[in-house]
Amino acid sequence: MKITKKQLRRIIKEAINEAEFFDETPEGQLVGTEAEDARFKGQLEQEKVFKAAGLTKPEMNEMWGWLKDEYMPDEFYDSTAYGKLFELLAFDWREMPYGTAKARDGMPDEWIWDYLEDLGPGIGFTPMGGVPSVAAK
Repeated sequence: MKITKKQLRRIIKEAINEAEFFDETPEGQLVGTEAEDARFKGQLEQEKVFKAAGLTKPEMNEMWGWLKDEYMPDEFYDSTAYGKLFELLAFDWREMPYGTAKARDGMPDEWIWDYLEDLGPGIGFTPMGGVPSVAAK
């Protein structure tokens, strides 16, 4: 059976008009996206920190891969990402307490890890162009 371009356009237009998406109001407003919005916001906050620290895309992907686990890997302390994040959070932004930066009151790597997890994306997170599905804290 052959159809003309005009017929094909009409079929596509009808299909688009009839399509309804899950969790959508009749006006087309999405509902039930609060958790997804929170994950996305957390991911953006982490990405801002990564970019401010000067992490490369491979370093960001490595960090997101590690953050999907609930524990901090041993490799984090020896990574270039740790050095850049430490420099940013301890000296440039002065977010890290002085005693922690000097490892007197706490461990700097654990503090950075907790800081990133607090920004965190949560369950089912896929970073833009990165490692899929960061797990829950």
